[in-house]
Parts: sequence; C-alpha cells; structure tokens
Amino acid sequence: MLTRRKLVVIGLMGMALLTGCQSPSDSQVEIKMISEEEQTEILNTYTFEDYRRVFDEAISESSQFDDQDDQLNKWIIRTLAQEKLYYETDLTKEEVVEVSNQAMEEDRVWKSIAENDYGVKVSDEEIDQFITEGPDKSDVPQHLAYAEALGFSLKELNHNYDRDLYEKNVLWMKLKPKLEKKYGVLSNNELIKKYEAEVANKVNQSQK
Repeated sequence: MLTRRKLVVIGLMGMALLTGCQSPSDSQVEIKMISEEEQTEILNTYTFEDYRRVFDEAISESSQFDDQDDQLNKWIIRTLAQEKLYYETDLTKEEVVEVSNQAMEEDRVWKSIAENDYGVKVSDEEIDQFITEGPDKSDVPQHLAYAEALGFSLKELNHNYDRDLYEKNVLWMKLKPKLEKKYGVLSNNELIKKYEAEVANKVNQSQK
C-alpha cells in the first residue's frame, strides 16, 4: 500500500501517481529514459542545491516559449524538469510543447474517465485534507527546491500550483477499489497499467 509520504514524492512536478517517469503514452516523441540505476543515484545523492539548479534552469527555459497559457506553461516546466532529471533524450522546443500538451490532455482524460465511467469524485475539502496531512509536511529536498524555485511557500505550491497532481492522488485512492473489482487484480502496478490503457484508448479516440 502506498503511504502518504510516498505519494508526496510521486506527485512532485508532474510525476503524478500514474505517470511516474514515463513519457506520454501516445506522444509521437520517442523518449529514452536514463537507466534505473542512474535514476536511483539521483534520488540518493541529489541535494537541495542540485534540485534548485535543475528547477531554476527549467523555469528560465520555459520563458523562451512564446504565447503559452498558464496551464500549458506549468506542464512545460514539468516536462523540462523531468527531461533534465530523467531523460536521456534531448528534446527540441517543438517536442517539449508536444509532450507537454499530450501530458496535459492525458491528465484531463484520466480525471474524466474516473468521474464519468466510474463515478469517482473528490471534494476540495478531501484534497486539502490529503495535502495538509502529507505534502505540507514534506521535507524532501526535491519538493522544497521546487517550491522555492517557483517563488512559493510549500503550502502555496501544494494547495494551488500542484493541486491538480494531488487531486489525482485522492481520486486514485477511491478509484483503485473499483478497478480491483473490475479486473480481479490487486497489484497496484498492474492496475496502473490497465487504467493507463483505458486513458490511452480514450485519448486516441479523441484525436481521430
């Protein structure tokens, strides 16, 4: 079972519960990740200063993208940060926008399926409670550096800027039992794969 502590880490800067460090499922951009060993090395050795440098660079580079609305800009920052931390592939500006748009659309569809197909909804109060009991107590260097780089307090980051990620975490806790019943599977990873397949199918249909 995932603890709230682990969910905090998973939810950071766009690496939400069901996306992990994977590229968007139907993006035409092929992304090669660094090895699991390299990812683990980063998690084990990066300091606050290391993460702050990464996020400062991502935020600075995001300003070079013209005519982007605030929501897309948020996803661009997330994509750029993930690229710097976990991608072996160097993305062009056009690819960053494509990946970010795809991730934003998948996030919208993910939540839409949960509500429309499974009847799962969460209230603002439930989201706030989840954040208060977990992410607001975080001392994870990556989390703290991200907030500071954006000019937010930790609570501002969690309750406002990254609220969409934690909404997804709360939705998943309600959605998971329904998926267990539907698929006859208890493994969290297997349920993630099956639900991601549902999302990818719906995204593909909408793009035809």
